Amino acid sequence: MPKHGRILLCVLLCHIFLHSFAIAKATSLMDLQKVPCSISVQNKPLEDVFEMIEQQTKYSIVCMDQSGLMKRKVNVNAPNASLEKVLQLLASQATFNYKCLDNNIIIRSSVATTAPAPEEKTISGKVTDAKKQPIPGVSVMVKGTKRGTITNDNGDFQIKVSEGDVLIISFTGYVSQQITVGATTSYQVTLPDDEKKLSEVVVTALGIKKEKAKLGYAAQEVKGAELVKARESNVISSLTGKVAGLTIRNKSDLFQDPEISLRGRKPLIVIDGIPDQSADLFKINADDVESMTVLKGASASALYGSIGQNGAIMITTKRGGGKDLSVEFNSSTQFQTGFIRIPKVQSTYGNGDAGKYAYVDGGGGSEEGGGWIWGPKLDQRDPSTPSGYFETTQFNSPVDPVTGKLVPIPFLSRGKDNVKNFFRTGVISSNNVSFTKSGDKGSFRASASHIYQQGIVPNTDLKNTSFNMAGNYNLSDAFSINARISYNKEYTKNFPETGYGPTNYLYNLVLWTGPDVDVRDLRNYWAPGKEGVLQRHFNTSYYNNPYFQAYEYLRGYNKDNTFGSVDMNYQISPSFTAKFRTGINEYGLNRNYNEPKSYIGYGNKSRGQYTVSSEGYFDIVSDVIVDYNHTFSDKFKIHVQGGGSNYYRNYKYNKSNTDGLTIPGFYNLNNSTSPVTATNGIEERRTRSYYGLVDLELYNALYISVTGRNDKISTLPVEHNSFFYPSLTGAVVVSQLVKLPEWFSFLKARGSLSRVSSGTLDDNAYTYAYLPSYGKGVIWNTVPSLTYGDVIYNKSLRPQTSDSWEAGVDTKFFSNRLGVEFTYFQTKDYNNILSVPISLGSGYNYKKENGNVYQRKGLEIVITANPIRKADFRWDVMVNLSTYRRYLKDISGTVKRFNYLKEGDRTDMVFADVYQKDASGNIIYDSNGYPLKDVFKRSVGNQDPDWIYGIENSFSYKNFSLRFLVDGRIGGMIYSTTNQKMWWGGTNPGTVNQFRDDANAGKATYVGKGVVVTGGAASYDDDGNIITDTRTFAPNTNTVNYIAYMKQTSNGANNNYNYFSQTFLKLREVTLTWRVPGSWLKGSFFHSAEVSAVGRNLLLFSKMPNVDPDAGADNLQTPSTRSMGFNVNLKF
Repeated sequence: MPKHGRILLCVLLCHIFLHSFAIAKATSLMDLQKVPCSISVQNKPLEDVFEMIEQQTKYSIVCMDQSGLMKRKVNVNAPNASLEKVLQLLASQATFNYKCLDNNIIIRSSVATTAPAPEEKTISGKVTDAKKQPIPGVSVMVKGTKRGTITNDNGDFQIKVSEGDVLIISFTGYVSQQITVGATTSYQVTLPDDEKKLSEVVVTALGIKKEKAKLGYAAQEVKGAELVKARESNVISSLTGKVAGLTIRNKSDLFQDPEISLRGRKPLIVIDGIPDQSADLFKINADDVESMTVLKGASASALYGSIGQNGAIMITTKRGGGKDLSVEFNSSTQFQTGFIRIPKVQSTYGNGDAGKYAYVDGGGGSEEGGGWIWGPKLDQRDPSTPSGYFETTQFNSPVDPVTGKLVPIPFLSRGKDNVKNFFRTGVISSNNVSFTKSGDKGSFRASASHIYQQGIVPNTDLKNTSFNMAGNYNLSDAFSINARISYNKEYTKNFPETGYGPTNYLYNLVLWTGPDVDVRDLRNYWAPGKEGVLQRHFNTSYYNNPYFQAYEYLRGYNKDNTFGSVDMNYQISPSFTAKFRTGINEYGLNRNYNEPKSYIGYGNKSRGQYTVSSEGYFDIVSDVIVDYNHTFSDKFKIHVQGGGSNYYRNYKYNKSNTDGLTIPGFYNLNNSTSPVTATNGIEERRTRSYYGLVDLELYNALYISVTGRNDKISTLPVEHNSFFYPSLTGAVVVSQLVKLPEWFSFLKARGSLSRVSSGTLDDNAYTYAYLPSYGKGVIWNTVPSLTYGDVIYNKSLRPQTSDSWEAGVDTKFFSNRLGVEFTYFQTKDYNNILSVPISLGSGYNYKKENGNVYQRKGLEIVITANPIRKADFRWDVMVNLSTYRRYLKDISGTVKRFNYLKEGDRTDMVFADVYQKDASGNIIYDSNGYPLKDVFKRSVGNQDPDWIYGIENSFSYKNFSLRFLVDGRIGGMIYSTTNQKMWWGGTNPGTVNQFRDDANAGKATYVGKGVVVTGGAASYDDDGNIITDTRTFAPNTNTVNYIAYMKQTSNGANNNYNYFSQTFLKLREVTLTWRVPGSWLKGSFFHSAEVSAVGRNLLLFSKMPNVDPDAGADNLQTPSTRSMGFNVNLKF
């Protein structure tokens, strides 16, 4: 979209917001045109006609008049009309005015009356729910009449009655109550939840709201109120453990997105019906979220085409509400007060190798041990030295003024707590204020938020600021506009690098810094007299001073994101609606990397480097939709929707970096010692789509939904760029058709089928991944050359396609106090993209071909329970349980194995280098005392967990509520780089033993437990199975040097003993809330107030050492912290 077009859209959005706010007074009548109503009466009292309307619709009619209006007789003939039309006809005859407020229609006579009023008095009351929260919009009716009123935003009401009158207090979703008017004039009414309510309403694909009982696929909803107290740094992480089938692998590193997996694949994020493919999880502010609905599987999100093939997370933001202007303030602060899992290192031995260490110049030479932590024992007494301890030269040794040489100092365990001493207390602080108002022409909501996160690494943080406006305006009873715009800014001057390597703090602190070095002595990180040029460290050839890294090696990030949408709805007739919706998502991102002189990357000292990059992302999606909704009778309803969509994306990027810095510390491209290197690029893609759905409802029990969508994608070959995605879902509410035992409240069976293809040729492919590419080659006689890659692409390649089906059963028992949902799903993935080796004579190494068939399947179980339900005390439980598997079902071509897998194998099998073993499982050693490596890679387990679970308990007692969530995984394997490197480098506490002391003394005393071959041989087939084995064995008695043994056996990334079980249980979330009693707030401007004590990631139970398995992988992750704090919520 051109820049002026984006500006025009923003102006339009702002105009709608301001206009709707300025003239908002009450709620719209437009929805009445959408409600079918059939009335044909002759000479009937208005009271009887209103009862007929209430029976046909969800609306309650409240008469605010006592002048005999309800006795007036009317004649109406309006078959298959709208409720709005029927009311207009009645009002013209009976002379009354009406307005709609939520599900109530308020009636007043429009003519004066002189009828004498009966003796009566005015009473007042307050209506609250079981948690003592006020309920606005509650109907308060005088029994046997149409006289009544409704509660205001604070749940308060006033009504004129006579003693002995009976009031009926009712509201959708609650059990109605009756009270008899006595002498008192003030009443307190509590409405219990309607536990027999069959289904809540959830948001489905394209933003369509449906009752959950009518869905033929699995879906779960999480309310926004659950996300804002014990909050995470991004809103998606707050879903951990709350949705069956949704796996969230949380990273402990600052400003790192969690890994999201829904049934084994990454789902689509949709905000207010607009797909968000930028996948920035930090821009979504939890305070603005009304609800999050997880649509599981392709059938649930088939209307989004290829981008929805893996399901979707539907985020619905808050809108305006409440007749009066209301303000809400929410503030949360959490402190990362300790570690739930942190690497524990030994403090017995220091830097060096083979038991020797002497600092020379920091170059890591032989006297300095080459950077290893296999040095001398610490804290050893030596009466021959001035200190009485063993002494050697160290990086902080004083210089003898006479000889100019370093003076030996005691070799002591100064750095026992280096990791804890380096890290600091992290903080997450969030503040949000919002304003809402609604009226007869529209509603409005505006909010502002600021989140500050201080990282545990010094000089790292993240600032996140958001502004959000949403509103709707009814231009007429038939035409309305809804709009939303949000702006988000993410900024940090520095956030830490992740992954194994010299840019990682733990690489320098845990793996390659001995306990003889106190990290606090490194705060002055410049070498004296060489400031800006040379860092000060005990090793200046291999490793970086962590403070130098924190304050000089900077990674800046500055991102501005705008997300907006406009929905226009026109009611053509009571059954037909036309809709237009457009949404934009735009961001600009600037990054900078400051690499100071003497920075070390794998032994290479930097000459200084400055890198700047920028990228711009813009996408726009527009939909035109025609909607038909008609009720033919109480036994048959139909909903038909058809539309077209156009999606356009534009992505630009550029990157420039210096080749060294002429002036140290001056980070500017003009400061490059050699010509600047620059790259840039642009990507564009467009998708044009047509889609439709038909929903059929029969007998209020049978629900069938058929959808279809056709995408035409610009980035694929013309002959293969158009795809049709069908889906079929169905549900039968058996309890509506068959009388079940009284204890069996609800029974529904459901199922779905779908086919969806990927919008690219490969799930991991970028826009032009399958176009031939070239690179820069050698220069021949000053003439540059180009080289093609080593892969040839088949022009007939087809996108990967998935056929899915699922079946499920939803049950509820004992008046809905116990609910169980089962879902089984299965998906066939075919036309997968493979790299097939070909003859080198072709000029290429590989050819891209379609091939292989995979199968995914799994089970999801959701259990809800309400063990205790009393007037003042309630206990609710939710259990989420799921499992998932992926299998290789068919291998293309003639090969028997594909990446070590054979047909029928799970694709998450872990193949690793292992040691040879005899029939009893004993490791086989060679004659030198080292284990023999197996010539075949062997499967040592599976990566995916057997089960993923979450258990949430909620308790409420009067004004107090307690909620806690535990979640975790059972089974599955994870490789630990942290543990492997700790064994290799000598920092693991397990390396403290007598064998190490012997090795320091030059003795070889370690004997590996196992056997040696004394004779015979074994033969194997191509799969590594033993065919014949004539070997004989004897116990291994060969001694080796322990340090040499550990270096050799711990090196390499696939040692099978560095795999650990993922099984863990984590106390994820705890909130204790006190709601200030309403009586305390009388006379103040506060409507409500809550204070909560909150905690997150409080406890971890896992057998995996040194690392939190929550992340699902370990590549030297930041230690996991527990967070504790408070949340305050005020409404006024």
